[in-house]
Amino acid sequence: MLVLALFWVCGLPLQARVTHVEMSSRVDMLGGKTFGDTGSYERIAGRVYFSLSVDNLHNAQIVDLKNAVNRRNGEVEFSADFVAVRPKDPGKGNGSMLLEVPNRGRSRIISLVDGGDWDVTHDAGDGWLLRNGFTIVSVGWQWDAAGPDALGFFAPVARENGRTITGVLRGDVMPSRIIPEIRLGHLILGNTGGSEYPVSDPNDPRNVLTVRDTRDGKRQVIPRSEWQFAHTENGKLTASDRFLHLDGGFQPGKIYEYVYVVADPVVAGGGFAAIRDFASYAKHDPAAVTPVRRVYGEGISQNGRFLRDFLYQGFNADEGGRMALDGVLAHVAGAGRGSFNYRFAQPSRDAQPTSSVFFPTDVFPFTDEPEVDGLTGDSGGLLDRAKADKTLPKIFFSNTSYEYWGRSAALTTG
Repeated sequence: MLVLALFWVCGLPLQARVTHVEMSSRVDMLGGKTFGDTGSYERIAGRVYFSLSVDNLHNAQIVDLKNAVNRRNGEVEFSADFVAVRPKDPGKGNGSMLLEVPNRGRSRIISLVDGGDWDVTHDAGDGWLLRNGFTIVSVGWQWDAAGPDALGFFAPVARENGRTITGVLRGDVMPSRIIPEIRLGHLILGNTGGSEYPVSDPNDPRNVLTVRDTRDGKRQVIPRSEWQFAHTENGKLTASDRFLHLDGGFQPGKIYEYVYVVADPVVAGGGFAAIRDFASYAKHDPAAVTPVRRVYGEGISQNGRFLRDFLYQGFNADEGGRMALDGVLAHVAGAGRGSFNYRFAQPSRDAQPTSSVFFPTDVFPFTDEPEVDGLTGDSGGLLDRAKADKTLPKIFFSNTSYEYWGRSAALTTG
């Protein structure tokens, strides 16, 4: 049955940190079709709301949390889109949730495992997950996820003592053909993978465009008179804070790097808490929309890197110190983590040989157990925090040959 009006559910234990859930739709899947002993399923979509204590030890890693503009009484609020596919009678499920970390806001785990539609609108594929009683949930975590169909994460900006925070951001691109202008932000297969911070002052002297022939080659500064923050619309060049235009066009095979001034950083690291606290809420709140006993975090590529970073930064302990994810499946993440919890973080960016060069993706530590970095002398392991917090989940890291060539996967083995 479709629920047209929004409504909310609340009444959870304090440490779950989910304050309420709004449901925008609730639909019986495939006309009430049954799946084995689990019976029929329903699809629920909406938004989940979180409140984080700035003084809680398990939130201390979130960059700029204390500077959030909506901080009230020591708490900061966030929200995230979610989609849930769950048994209509949760008691007939297997008590396990597959919690998907969506790749750039797109949910797809059901279609990858079972075939059919990602949201089981018309086709459930072989229905393996459903026949076996799983609840499947996808929660937005990425503030810069772009596109109308992306699951969003809605985080406040940060200011220091009420003053605007500014900084410089960079990006790069190697075009495959001549193009007159580029959009600020990470490009993936010719498309923008994430929304970009707009330039805050187009005339600031710190705005610089360079070009080089190789990733380690010498940068040549392109004169400021030859480029501008502008976009061509209806054949006319118009000033824009999100596009960069180069006279004569960006040439194929060359690496262009742009550095520009930005303002108002988003508290991006709250995305880790969104995944953590939804898992805790599902397991510990008896009124949860998706009640389960176990939660397995799943991520592929970018979202697999997210889960590696999630473990490294100690987010598998909720505000009460309880284990959030009982299991983690990080596929094709290689040795990577990501730009997920920094000031002016750009979560969509990864790092490739000729694009997004030198971004914080393949960064020490790489192995589960502590090792010493031969370059810096630093020591540590990916799972140090989870072990210290006694919240170490069951883990599967899986990779293909590409990750050994392009994502430093060999570094994960000591």
